[in-house]
Amino acid sequence: MKRFVPVVLGVALILAACQSASETIAEQLAEQVDGVDNVEIDTDTGQVKIETDEGSVTIGGGELPDDFPIPLPDGYQVTSVFTAEGTSAVSLAYPEGNFDEIVGFFDDWTSGQSTAWTKSTSSVSGGEGTIDSANWFEEEGSSFISVSSFCIVPDASIDPENCIAVNVNTGE
Repeated sequence: MKRFVPVVLGVALILAACQSASETIAEQLAEQVDGVDNVEIDTDTGQVKIETDEGSVTIGGGELPDDFPIPLPDGYQVTSVFTAEGTSAVSLAYPEGNFDEIVGFFDDWTSGQSTAWTKSTSSVSGGEGTIDSANWFEEEGSSFISVSSFCIVPDASIDPENCIAVNVNTGE
């Protein structure tokens, strides 16, 4: 896992440098990075999937892992997925206006679990408006849920000013 992050960063730099190159050449260059097994770039959707000997990451979409242990409210768009050795992290975007509904969903779910979860909230106001967030941390594990009324997404089909970001990380 410790080697996975530098590998992903190295591949991301290579991919950024090769934006004007063909999809095949960019994939071949990225696969030359130590530890990278396979890279798939879909220039039509902007999705990049990187597989290494320690796990995989999909940027710009992807599918939730089949065994993802935390339920999610309907209506999301997957913006990225990371999986490695018993750990999963997903980033999702929801339409603006659903913040309270999503927070309520996770309040209900976390309160019904056998493992205790701690919640924190914050609100930051500035010249551009207010960003609200709610976070839940599993007290006896490494899972957490983060909901923010603002998101930055790699997918051009999502307007970052009109979405709610939800990040869910699970682990052992």
